[in-house]
Amino acid sequence: MTNLLHFWYKPVRAEPMAAFRASIAVIVLLDTLVSLIPNATDWFGVRGAFSPSQFEGWVSSWSRWSVLPPDAGDGVIYALLALMALCALLVMVGALTRVACVGMWVLLVSFQVRNPHILNAGDILLRCGAFYLMLMPASAAWSVDNLLRRRLGWRVSGWVAPWSLRLVQIQICLLYLFTGIEKLSSFDPESLSEGGYLGDWVSGWAVYKALVHATIARWGMVFEQLPWWLFAPATWATLAWELTFPALVIWKRTRWYALAFGFAVHIGIFLTMEVTHFSFTTLSYYWVFVPAAVLMDVAGKQTGSEVKRRYVVFYDGMCPICKKSKRTLERLDWLGRLTFADIHDRRYADAELPDVSYADMLREMWVKRPDGSHFGGFKAFRAMAPMLPLCWLIVPLLWLPGVAWVGTRIYRFIARNRFKYAKCDDEFCSLHLKLLAGKEIDDEIIRQVVELHGKYRAAQPGA
Repeated sequence: MTNLLHFWYKPVRAEPMAAFRASIAVIVLLDTLVSLIPNATDWFGVRGAFSPSQFEGWVSSWSRWSVLPPDAGDGVIYALLALMALCALLVMVGALTRVACVGMWVLLVSFQVRNPHILNAGDILLRCGAFYLMLMPASAAWSVDNLLRRRLGWRVSGWVAPWSLRLVQIQICLLYLFTGIEKLSSFDPESLSEGGYLGDWVSGWAVYKALVHATIARWGMVFEQLPWWLFAPATWATLAWELTFPALVIWKRTRWYALAFGFAVHIGIFLTMEVTHFSFTTLSYYWVFVPAAVLMDVAGKQTGSEVKRRYVVFYDGMCPICKKSKRTLERLDWLGRLTFADIHDRRYADAELPDVSYADMLREMWVKRPDGSHFGGFKAFRAMAPMLPLCWLIVPLLWLPGVAWVGTRIYRFIARNRFKYAKCDDEFCSLHLKLLAGKEIDDEIIRQVVELHGKYRAAQPGA
């Protein structure tokens, strides 16, 4: 019972809500500007695809409503679309957030009800997201409203009640679960013995049929040349993932795998099918599962605190490849989230990473996060990737099953053989790499490295 109460009432950080808020608002804004406004008269006008008489009959049900009058003129339609774009912009930056969220949702519902023939699953999910934003303390982080609160001397902590966030988490879990169940609905167990049809998903045809569909496929003619069974594993894997998503995302050890697979699925859908904003709307819900610590690290500080959040990267200062990697990371660190430390500065390294040995640091690069957790080798790169804007698109892919296994072995191979690929410009560098060349680093190797580094420091000007 205590855990259940904590799930609904124990305060959580607001950063995931802020990321969800900005994502939904950006999609509404772009959809309004790029899709709705250019087609406004055809989709919503008096002489459009859905006539006023049809519209009146459609909204006669108690469950449907719209602020658009049936005979709304073009001027009214364009004015309301412009207002919806303004509301989305305000929500995106977090200005007058609560009022703007209400306005965005009311107008979004109104236009979607005005012409239901143009809707897809992405539109419905976008409408749900706008509804949840009305319930959230969505401006508690990363918002203009917060800046105004500080100016007025109000306390801003970034801690909020979690129940609205939990509703969004439950929504996306149920979405996937019931989507998977619906895909199984065409499967009849009796057909196994009778040789009947198993359904597109159980038989493995579904993904192939979508890729060659006449109205939504981007590259249908290309995929038509390939055998259907080539895509059967993707069909079954997607179905299994949807059915198990709630369980996978609840367990922390599998959460990243579930989200990474979902990211790959939806990016694949966007690249191969004409589904407008469906993929990105669905992915916007993923923010509610991302740890707030990661989002605070990307932002560079915690809401309500001026303390800077930095990752400390420990590298081998006597290795040319390591120093080149450091320079590359510095160029990619546009947000200024990384600081660098030479592992041979033993006083600092031992203080920052007391449970990581000198030998471990010589084997691979290490990274320490602001929360004190630390990672080595490939996992160090994976931890840093969210801090590097050019890596943002590949971050989820680094969590796909099997990627860490492959990445770790590639990293260790390069690290173990880096002396073969490095070009040293001084004697100390050459001796340093030869000491580490493909050997198991033991106490004797460490002693020699310490001795060598002492000579190196003594030889520096001004030492």
